[in-house]
Amino acid sequence: MEAVPEITALLTYRHSSFENTSDRIVCIEYDKERQACLRSLQHDDTRYDKISEEHHGSLEWLWVHPKYKEWSASRTSSLLYIEGKPGSGKSTLAKYFEKNLAQKEPNSRSSTVTRYFYTFRGTKSEHTHVNMLRSILYNILVQDESTFFQFQLKFRDIQGRHLSEWPYDLLKEVLSSFAKHPSTKPLYLILDAMDESEEDDRRAIINLLCNLCSKENPCNIKAFLASRPLVGLKDSIEEHKVIRIQDENRDDISRFADNFLKRELGLNGTTLLDATNYIVENSQGVFIWVALIRNELLPYATGCTNIEVFDCLKSLPRELEELYIHMFRRLENGNPPDIQDGIRLFRFILFALRPVTLDELRDAIAIRDDHNNSEEFQQNRTSAIVRRIEHCGGNFLEIKADGTVQLMHQTAREFLVRTIPLASKLKFEISDEEFNRAITTPLIRYLMLCFTSLIMRDSFSKAEGWSPRDFLGYAKYLNEWTLIDYALRYITEHRD
Repeated sequence: MEAVPEITALLTYRHSSFENTSDRIVCIEYDKERQACLRSLQHDDTRYDKISEEHHGSLEWLWVHPKYKEWSASRTSSLLYIEGKPGSGKSTLAKYFEKNLAQKEPNSRSSTVTRYFYTFRGTKSEHTHVNMLRSILYNILVQDESTFFQFQLKFRDIQGRHLSEWPYDLLKEVLSSFAKHPSTKPLYLILDAMDESEEDDRRAIINLLCNLCSKENPCNIKAFLASRPLVGLKDSIEEHKVIRIQDENRDDISRFADNFLKRELGLNGTTLLDATNYIVENSQGVFIWVALIRNELLPYATGCTNIEVFDCLKSLPRELEELYIHMFRRLENGNPPDIQDGIRLFRFILFALRPVTLDELRDAIAIRDDHNNSEEFQQNRTSAIVRRIEHCGGNFLEIKADGTVQLMHQTAREFLVRTIPLASKLKFEISDEEFNRAITTPLIRYLMLCFTSLIMRDSFSKAEGWSPRDFLGYAKYLNEWTLIDYALRYITEHRD
């Protein structure tokens, strides 16, 4: 019988008929290493979806601004710095730019576009440069497989050393390597709120961005950076690459003010024109002041005359800091139960290690030191948590579309951090010790109430011999304790 010659073949498709011959076939899983590298670059990114959308018709000025057009048309790497006062709308502009780039700039559709929005109001890692680098590099690698060779050797080194996370310096090295890599398509880097990033090594990150965007590099990297004025940032960027948003948003503020004064408050005629001009002139380019003025005026939408609304408008503080003081004093003049719930709300939102939900806050403000059993706790749960947050948190808090609750702006957070420790009634310490105690103690009490309840004792005290129905009942019971996921996941970090 004639011997069958040995054959070596490369197959790019594995048919089911090969299943029984797997011991003679060496399989190479396509893209396995890159996918493992992507998993190693997982990161937190809760900020983007919480940024307010632009008012209809706003921000169109960006696409025709001379400095933007010069930056966009450049065939070499360059950096555009959007500088703005606190609350002037920088994050909204950065999101608007990213969202509309492909439509407004058709040549960008084949480009790699990656973004990162620093924040103090998200998870504990979202203001760090490590998380920023992981996010930026992850999105580059997702969009462009051909860039993997710039990650590969360092990723193998990490695996060889059995490291669980990328070292910070290696992340910087990988991003820096793109400066020397010729590319036929631009790489857009969109970074927002550099002023909210950790101060440690911030200057080095700014220098890294400037080096990436050097005209001498063979690549075409376009960085779109939004921030408050920062020492060292403006000095590192040529003057022709800076746009000051408060110098450009006058028409946007006018359009927004005219809209809510007319549609929500019923103003018309010369009073509408006068009130709109008053807001524009006193806003000083600070959009968040205008949004807060709207919130303060909305209660007057119930039948007040044009003159009454305009008089109220003129009585409100014209500086953002003074407006925050006005709002805070109103909360301090509330009744004792409202003040105590306000303290619980602010303390939990300021100290939480990730954004918290409406249901979680409902349980958080229901916990009392004198609760002896879960029945007392259940009776203290409010059935109207939205109204409770609005009443006890005032205009400092906002409820996002995903059901999380946060401080309405970074300036509000900064104000409360300064003001609360010195308040007369709505007062608590903001320190490392208070950070640990303020949430750890309620969470411990919460877990004790959950696991010592009558239902727990009578139905789930003995797990031996449980049926699937018992496990399902236990899961349903735990799901009713909406703060339990946060408590079990983060209590150790709060305690330490």
